[in-house]
Amino acid sequence: MSDNRFFYVDSLKDILKNGVSLGTIKDQIKEDEKAFFNMLFMKTFRQLTFIKDDVLPLFVKKKIAKKQEILEYVLYLGISEILFLDTPDYAVINSYVDVAKKKTDKFGGNFVNAVLRNVARKKDELLQNRKTKTFSKDFINILKQDYNETEINEMEEFANIEPMLDLSFKPNKEIIFDDSVLLDFNTLRLPSNTKVKNLKGFDEGLFWVQDASSSLAVKVLDMDLTGKNVLDLCAAPGGKTAQLLSRGAKVTAVDISLDRLEKLKENIKRLKLDNNLNIICSDALKLDLDEKFDIVLIDAPCSATGTFRRHPEIIHTKKFDDVKKMARLQSDILDKSLSFLKDDGILIYATCSLSKMEGEVQIKNFIKKHQELNILPIKIQGTDKMLTHEGFLRILPQHLKDFFGTDGFFVACLQRKN
Repeated sequence: MSDNRFFYVDSLKDILKNGVSLGTIKDQIKEDEKAFFNMLFMKTFRQLTFIKDDVLPLFVKKKIAKKQEILEYVLYLGISEILFLDTPDYAVINSYVDVAKKKTDKFGGNFVNAVLRNVARKKDELLQNRKTKTFSKDFINILKQDYNETEINEMEEFANIEPMLDLSFKPNKEIIFDDSVLLDFNTLRLPSNTKVKNLKGFDEGLFWVQDASSSLAVKVLDMDLTGKNVLDLCAAPGGKTAQLLSRGAKVTAVDISLDRLEKLKENIKRLKLDNNLNIICSDALKLDLDEKFDIVLIDAPCSATGTFRRHPEIIHTKKFDDVKKMARLQSDILDKSLSFLKDDGILIYATCSLSKMEGEVQIKNFIKKHQELNILPIKIQGTDKMLTHEGFLRILPQHLKDFFGTDGFFVACLQRKN
């Protein structure tokens, strides 16, 4: 187990300092280690602000020298494991001291030993005095651009709640399982520990995993989609593609990632919906098609701040500069998308960002540039408190507070004037 922790410490540094995604790291983990790795890293990211701000200052009085900064990551994981997992304290301390010695020197090992032993001794006191504190300063700075303190605090309440498992299903194939809840807008919600592949109907392709918020992007289309030509930009892993196909649309799915498109293809094949699907691997900005489409759906690349419940590393890796960078890319994709849209065609823009720069502001600026576009006000049962006065959907985690929250999301529906 000690050897695994060498990799874990390097991985944590790669994520927090070098911007490597948690998903990329997970792909390198052996199957029999994944459960522990996932538990340790999810708990560490959800408690990292508490560890940094409230725990470490009690036991570390001087800033760790830059040449020994790896010790910070050793302590983050060691403290997290002592406070929040069931591993015996002595095993945790011995393992991380060993990592510290080999990554630095004997003095680094002694330093980690002293800190972790003190944390273990004061474990009960630290946990009793713990405040609900999850968001980092940078993450709060992103949210403060658009939300007041009460709204931010309400979002933070969901940061430590394990997200539920949400299923979308084919039209007229509604299924109810034990322990499931059917939300107002036809998403089936089950406990987070549900083994989806063991559910009746999985092999028959009756449903697919899709967060409730994400499913609303296609549900804004209150019309018969049979035979409609749809361009699905940034389509992988394919939840929205499946929704469109299941309602009879002919879909051209475009994504820059070949690996993610392979996953999309597998999912759509299991669902037996691959008859009307055309897949193209391309950068959306370099896409070259002569065809015009009835509907263009943009599942825009974004800062992904709305997914902090599922991806708590985002709380510690995203800064406002990331939001501004993604907003520029989204603007370019929106402009490009118009070259594929028919007169009277519908453009759907969706993003899992909480920032209005990537949502409301983005679309208002887009409409100012392209006055041939009208906003189509969204009407979906059960979403009244999510609707903005302009007719967009702005979904916050607390909008489903009675059902353990949801991802943050934004959807706009526009139509090109003839």
